Amino acid sequence: MTGILIVGNGNTPSQSVFDHFVNSSVLILALDGAALTLAKHEIQPHVIIGDMDGLTSEQLDEFQSKGVQIVRNLDQETSDVSKGLTWSKQHHPGKHIDVIGIDGGRLDHQLAAFSALFECQSEARLHIDDWMVARVTNTPHKYQTTKGRNVSLIPFGKVTGVTLDGCKYPLEDERLTSGTRGIHNEALGEEISISCQQGDLLLLLRI
Repeated sequence: MTGILIVGNGNTPSQSVFDHFVNSSVLILALDGAALTLAKHEIQPHVIIGDMDGLTSEQLDEFQSKGVQIVRNLDQETSDVSKGLTWSKQHHPGKHIDVIGIDGGRLDHQLAAFSALFECQSEARLHIDDWMVARVTNTPHKYQTTKGRNVSLIPFGKVTGVTLDGCKYPLEDERLTSGTRGIHNEALGEEISISCQQGDLLLLLRI
């Protein structure tokens, strides 16, 4: 167990997937009202962060009495996902971060979760339905997958130096701009590698 699990207040994955993330994490961070979702699964978070508008004072007192750390952040300029990513990066630098519970609900909240990766310069992995979403950096990252799985790249503005290996349509020091060129690629085997030199680029990998 080496990573941090951030749980949002959206839809949770299947029980088996949920259990996998919980059991492989050394620290569970609930975003505001997501603490109640965890409680329904009889799981106690280590930390609750947010403006706490999703929890009553009585519920907060109960969590605190059980040793849960309450981090009240009233900043209305950033989302709860951003708050969770920033706190994790500051207090546990270098730790692997997975984020679940961010799909469903309002569309703007889901899109904001993607933007939070760039806002926080985070290497966290977002898990939405049967997709994993990550920010591409200038350090090549390898991702485990299965032959034939969908791989898509979504650039925001101009992105340079894009290198993608292990896919049906590889890229070598390519330039991408906002558009659809990078979608619907396909993994050739059990591993892909991706990096870019400059710009904001998302990797979407079907899992």
